[in-house]
Amino acid sequence: MNETLITNFVKAYAPGKELAKPDETLLEFANQMLPPEIVYLWNEYGFGDYGDGLIKVVDPRDYMDSLYSWLGGQDFHKIPIMVSAFGDIFYYRKLEEGENDVSLLDIHYRRIDVCAYSYEGFFGGYILDPEIKEKVLRKNLFDQAVEKLGSLKHNEAFFFVPALVLGGGEDIKYVKKGDAGTHQHVLLEFGK
Repeated sequence: MNETLITNFVKAYAPGKELAKPDETLLEFANQMLPPEIVYLWNEYGFGDYGDGLIKVVDPRDYMDSLYSWLGGQDFHKIPIMVSAFGDIFYYRKLEEGENDVSLLDIHYRRIDVCAYSYEGFFGGYILDPEIKEKVLRKNLFDQAVEKLGSLKHNEAFFFVPALVLGGGEDIKYVKKGDAGTHQHVLLEFGK
């Protein structure tokens, strides 16, 4: 196991004060389906806000329904591990034996991108990249939204009204906040 991957992540995105630890049922599942570094992150630090809420490390059970609805069906080889402050879902994909990646479901632009062709590449490079922090996580807009609307609660996300697919813009005047899961489902319905 490479603890340095997680150490560097928590240096870049300091863990919040109110983190929750995984239960035994989840750990049993995680030990079969996820790399040890992700399980270590959960055990050592927990679920909740990182980087002042710019990103959340999530209990996958809280976002599996949203992710699988977007992907068109349940697949336990695809596991949500993080959610951006704007509700986009980062998920681990267990591919062929020994192969994996981390992908991003961008709910606002209705697309899926592979972030890194391994979880090591995700934690060791992608998520630490300042350009990713600004362009993908929308750091500047996040800071403006927190100043205008306050910090996000456990289940909340910032979103755009009107939605980007309906003509909204990535500007503070379009940003609202509310329940992340509900907004993920609403945006999915717009595409049907």
